[in-house]
Amino acid sequence: MPRRVRVQARQTFVYARAGRLGWDGPWREAVEAGLGVLLERGLNPDGGTRHLLSNDGVPIDDRRDLYDLAFVLLALAEGGAALGGHAPAFAAANRLVEWLDANWVHPEGGYREGEIDPSLPRRQNPHMHLLEALLALHAATDEDAHLHRAQRLGTLARERLYRPDHCALPEYFADDLGPFPGETGEVIEPGHQFEWCYLLGELAERSGAVDPVAEALRATGEIYGVDHATGMVHEEVYLDGRSRKTSSRLWTHTERLKASLKRFARTGDPAASAAACQAFEMMMSYRLPENPALWSERRTAEGGFVDQAVPASSLYHITFALSELIAAGERLDGDA
Repeated sequence: MPRRVRVQARQTFVYARAGRLGWDGPWREAVEAGLGVLLERGLNPDGGTRHLLSNDGVPIDDRRDLYDLAFVLLALAEGGAALGGHAPAFAAANRLVEWLDANWVHPEGGYREGEIDPSLPRRQNPHMHLLEALLALHAATDEDAHLHRAQRLGTLARERLYRPDHCALPEYFADDLGPFPGETGEVIEPGHQFEWCYLLGELAERSGAVDPVAEALRATGEIYGVDHATGMVHEEVYLDGRSRKTSSRLWTHTERLKASLKRFARTGDPAASAAACQAFEMMMSYRLPENPALWSERRTAEGGFVDQAVPASSLYHITFALSELIAAGERLDGDA
C-alpha cells in the first residue's frame, strides 16, 4: 500500500521522543532519515504538504491536507528539537505555517481542510492536531508567533467548537462552525474530549492559567464515554450522553491517560490518579501476547479484539502517553 506522509511524520515523532527520553537505540539515525523524507519528498514544492508516497518513496499524490500538514509540523518540531536544533526542519516549519496563514484561513474561523476532503462537514480533528503541532513548535523554538497561533486555535475551540450546553466538543460542524444538521452533528468522540483536554490544559499552562473548558471536556469523557467497570472508552456517543458506538480503540486509552495525568499534576485528585491507572492498564491490554512489540487496534463492545492489520500510526499515541507517564513519575520522585 502507499505510505501516508502523515504516518512518516508520526514515526519520526516517535523516534525523536524516544531519543529525548534516553533510549539508547538508533533514534538519531531514524530521526535524520525521517526528517530527510519529509523535507525532500513530503513537502509540496508549491506550498503545503504531499499526501502519499509510493513504497519506494516516490511522491504519488500531491493533494494537500490540513491533517497531514499538522503532523508534518509536529515531526519537524520534535525532530528538530531532538537533534539539538535542526535549522532546516525549523525553517521548513516556519514556511509551512506562513503558507497556511496565507492560503487556508477560513473566513468563518479556523482553517480550510484542503483537497482530500474539501466538502462539508468541517471537522475539529485537524484543528486539534494543528494546535498540538504549534505547541510543539513553540516548545522547540521559543518563538512567540507559534504560541500566538496556538492561542488563536485555543480560542476557536473554546468559543466556537465547544458546546457549553453539553460540556462537549462535537466532531462535525457546518461551514460557519455552527451545529451540523442531523445525527452527524450530534456525534462526539470521548477520546477527542480527552485529547482536547490535554492540549487546552497544556496551552493554559504556558500562560500560567487554568482552562475550565479543558476540565469540562475531561469530565464529559469520563462520565459519558467510559465504562468504569471494564475501563473501555467508547468510540462514539451523542451530545446527550447516549452511546452510539461502544467498541473501543487503542488510542482512546492513551488520551484518557494523558488527560488524567494532567488533572492529577494540577490538583492531586485521587480520582484522576485512579483513571490514569485504569487507562494505562487498558492501553497495555492491547499488546499482542504472541508479539508484544505490536498492538491490537480495536475491541468489540463485548471486549474481544478485532482481527485486523496493526496500523503503524498508533505508535505515536502510545509513545506520547508513555512519555507523559514517565514525566509524571519523575515529578513524583522529585517531590518525595
